[in-house]
Amino acid sequence: MEYDEIRISTRREISVCRDAIRKLEKTINGFAVQYGFQYDDFTEEPDVYAGIDPEVLSRWRDCRQALDRWRNRLEEHLRILEM
Repeated sequence: MEYDEIRISTRREISVCRDAIRKLEKTINGFAVQYGFQYDDFTEEPDVYAGIDPEVLSRWRDCRQALDRWRNRLEEHLRILEM
């Protein structure tokens, strides 16, 4: 019984992670379309983002970092299910 509850909770967490990842990817892609370049481009070429509101850049960076954290969290939960 206890094991089933863990699996159910883990599956629920996986669903939450996937939803968060989809939302963040949509937001990040929206920035990319709006400004005409990918996040990785402006980390490598600082001239690309000259003239963009620093708050927008900060939000874009925060979303990118959050995406990495959610992906890692998803991987951890998937590993738990494999046990």
